[in-house]
Amino acid sequence: MKKKHLLSGLALAATAALALSGCSGGGSGGGGDAGSGDAGGDAPFKIANVVNGNLGDQGFFDDAERGIEELKGEGNETKTLQADVNNPAQWKANLESVSTGDWDIVVTGTTQMTDILAEAAPKFPDQQYVYYDAVVEAPNVASIVYKQNEGSYLAGVLAALAVTNPDTFPLAEGSTKVGVVGGMDIPVINDFVVGFEKGVESVDPKIEVLVSYVGDFADSAKGYDLGKGMFDDGAGVVFQVAGGAGVGALQAAKDANKYGIGVDSNQNTLQEGHILASMLKNIGNSIVLAVNDAKDGKLKFGETTAYGLANDGVGLTFDDNGGLVPDDMIAQIEEYKQKVISGEIEVPTASE
Repeated sequence: MKKKHLLSGLALAATAALALSGCSGGGSGGGGDAGSGDAGGDAPFKIANVVNGNLGDQGFFDDAERGIEELKGEGNETKTLQADVNNPAQWKANLESVSTGDWDIVVTGTTQMTDILAEAAPKFPDQQYVYYDAVVEAPNVASIVYKQNEGSYLAGVLAALAVTNPDTFPLAEGSTKVGVVGGMDIPVINDFVVGFEKGVESVDPKIEVLVSYVGDFADSAKGYDLGKGMFDDGAGVVFQVAGGAGVGALQAAKDANKYGIGVDSNQNTLQEGHILASMLKNIGNSIVLAVNDAKDGKLKFGETTAYGLANDGVGLTFDDNGGLVPDDMIAQIEEYKQKVISGEIEVPTASE
């Protein structure tokens, strides 16, 4: 089957498709046994992944863990520590427990870890960290950020095309509204929102964009309620940018017989016939690239690497969506993508 997605290059750097069961490495609040493999003659690198929550979100954390699993498959030694989702003290304890020199690289991410890592980095100056989806300025931290506003721009274009083409998208017939269910009202999530709004505006500025926030990234019941409220208010498509909480919004799309758009990883199979596409942040792939660069002595600590549409760090995937989006419309979205890459279209950020 031909793959249909609007990103390619970075994805080729991480080809292992790993099914996650929602429990890898340590259990909640602890780390599991380190795994190792044949390093092909080289001493295996040791990588610890500190998760400020649990695996099983079918998105953000699971995609990061996919990268860790790929690194393990390459012959490295890995360990993943999970934690309670609302326990920063436990996140801090887990981070510090693997910062004492036993691990070559400690991987962690999300803006919720910024203060904790900013405190730990100078406390453990000999420990090297890879920090994804936010920035900590420290000489032993390599930060990775994603231009989620650009990927969300394409999601907005798709949502607008869906509600303006009822013959192609019959479940959105009669709708002049689309929505975004965000996790928290914070800059990284608002980056998704403003990018999505710009994409909708590029297709039809008369379409109304509804925005609501769950307040966290775990409460799928509230995510469902917010999504349902948007569909009840006339939205034809809802884009979820709320992690595990947003999975509830995708369930609401099915129950309302409307459309959803997934986020972070490929969520197109979660609600068959109702998920148009998923906006990917290639978290796992970027972690693999960063750790391998560190292993080769090429990773620049104290600096930040940004992944966007131009270097395939974000994008849309239409794989496994049951053919809901036809090829000619995918081609239209590709044209919008190229205009962003060329600079013809400038996508705002939440900081502007």
